[in-house]
Amino acid sequence: MSDSNTMEKIIDLTLDKNPEITAMKFGEEIFTYGDLELLSRHASTWFTALGLKGEPVAFMLPNGFEILITYLACFKSGAVAMPLNRRYAPAELEKVLLDSGAKCLVIELEKLYLLDDIDLSQTSVEAVYATGVVPREGSKNFYTLLGPAGPYEQAEHSAQDPAVILYTSGSTGEPKGVVHSYSSVEGIINSTSLALENVSSDDRILITDPQVHISGFLETFTGLYHGATVIVQNGFNLEQFVPALVNEGPTLLVTHIDVYVKLLDSGVTNKSTFAALRGIYTGGDSLPSAFQAKFYEHSGLIIQLGYGMTEAIWLTVARGADTKGTGTIGKTLPGVEIRIVDKEGKNLPDGEVGEMWVKGAMVTPGYWKNEKATEEALEGGWFKTGDLAYRDSEGTIYYSGRSKDIIIRNTSNITPGEVEQALYKNPDVKEAAVIGVEEEKEGHVPVAFVVKKEGSNITEEELKEFAATQIAEYKVPARIYFIAELPLTSSGKIDHKKLYDLLPKD
Repeated sequence: MSDSNTMEKIIDLTLDKNPEITAMKFGEEIFTYGDLELLSRHASTWFTALGLKGEPVAFMLPNGFEILITYLACFKSGAVAMPLNRRYAPAELEKVLLDSGAKCLVIELEKLYLLDDIDLSQTSVEAVYATGVVPREGSKNFYTLLGPAGPYEQAEHSAQDPAVILYTSGSTGEPKGVVHSYSSVEGIINSTSLALENVSSDDRILITDPQVHISGFLETFTGLYHGATVIVQNGFNLEQFVPALVNEGPTLLVTHIDVYVKLLDSGVTNKSTFAALRGIYTGGDSLPSAFQAKFYEHSGLIIQLGYGMTEAIWLTVARGADTKGTGTIGKTLPGVEIRIVDKEGKNLPDGEVGEMWVKGAMVTPGYWKNEKATEEALEGGWFKTGDLAYRDSEGTIYYSGRSKDIIIRNTSNITPGEVEQALYKNPDVKEAAVIGVEEEKEGHVPVAFVVKKEGSNITEEELKEFAATQIAEYKVPARIYFIAELPLTSSGKIDHKKLYDLLPKD
């Protein structure tokens, strides 16, 4: 599915759409396509007046209409939209502002205090807008942008011009700005629509994922491109989410696995709760088969698993339940190419584990102002994912872990995913995550962190004995720690770095 007008239909929301149709619902607020188009045109005139074409506009905003207006104003004016993680500490925010060279910062009023610990004069920021009456000297009220600064004129752009910069932490912990051009944003929207089995104007998409992250971004703009209604909430709250499932009639739901776990454990949902949905999806590299089976029995819906990353999304989708716990991430979507290669970059035959390299319209052209990282990540248009996988003779792909996460125990390779799958098969295990820890005698050993199901009294030794019935003895965790909940990243994935912080200190 390719459409050269994709970005034009995002930049001009009323193109081929009835401006009176509801584009977004946020609580009790309703915004039509015409509302968002008019307000974003006004904000665009301000960005143009500030000379921001081609420049990053940084914004730290919650889900809602303000963030949509900011994205759209950037696209219309030719500025580069640069959403920021709302969990940033002052030092992290400062580092990203310095790295990006952003000249404008839009920030929610509640986060304005972060600037007290930042010397903005050392950054490139020339204008700060906050969502409210601003108590800080030098800052302006965001809502002044909603009135025009002059006549509106859409900026010209090429397919290769940067449209969005999404900052992520690399393996070193240093921030890297993942660039998506107008062309790769088109690729993301087209691929996401295919993954969701063709989004249309009849769809209503329930969104709780942060719109500052790739997940919330792709859900929102795929919906808007197709004239759907996006029902937006600012994060997951059971008391708001379940009524929305029942009363708002959403047809599509894309969210993180922990939301499905909470819904299943809540005791307040049943099949009728999910009756309006035609499809539910999650992202990641695996979906525990035991949980999948329980959720299907509870809801009547299969959670379809999509694989991708900020640099390239969506790439594959597994539409059926992985009942055997094989770790499948499904088959490639149309327009996506995946190679499985060895350390020299040579293609491997079916059945052999190697690194996934991907190519397609949705792949990043590189990292913002970081030629070294770009050269390391891309080769001949192929993006090196750092993920290990193998492909069977029918083209189904099976995830095998991160290349840097491989645990080598007495020269034997272990992937965290296979150990986690074994632990999830125990009925007392609610959640599990595995990391590799250095050990003097064996090199590295797998260490597990487990959240027990309520009322469980299972012990470490009992769980080890169970694991030994599922996987080879050398793969059984050397230690198992029981914790109340697994730490998550801002995008809802398990934060393996924080698991290392939970290890007992010697």
